[in-house]
Amino acid sequence: MTSNQKNMLLSTTNGDIICHGKAEIAELIRQGAALTQGDEIWISDSEQPYPCLSILMKGSHACVHYFQNDDGEVWQSCGDFDEEVTFLAGGEAWTAPEYVIIPLEQAIDGMEEFWDTLERPKCIKWDSLWEEE
Repeated sequence: MTSNQKNMLLSTTNGDIICHGKAEIAELIRQGAALTQGDEIWISDSEQPYPCLSILMKGSHACVHYFQNDDGEVWQSCGDFDEEVTFLAGGEAWTAPEYVIIPLEQAIDGMEEFWDTLERPKCIKWDSLWEEE
């Protein structure tokens, strides 16, 4: 493994997977989105749990959360979809309001940016879910 290669840990409904490339993760996201109930994955560097990206996906829609740390610094994607979507989140159905839903391909772009930087992806508009002090 060269010094510029990295591994990401994906936590999925089917268990944890170590991924070695963005294309591998993008394929897993598309497979999860194709499931009738959709799917959820959490992505972090294989060496540390934060920051991490959570992607809820179903069909051509996604809702993304970025967790900076375990102190509650969380951001949620902002979109402009015209109806709610019910995602599978933590094994439970969660109905996301239309203003947090983004296109699946934009979520994949965000994952690719996160892979490169481990920072909150700039290709996604965000709303902070934590109170800054």
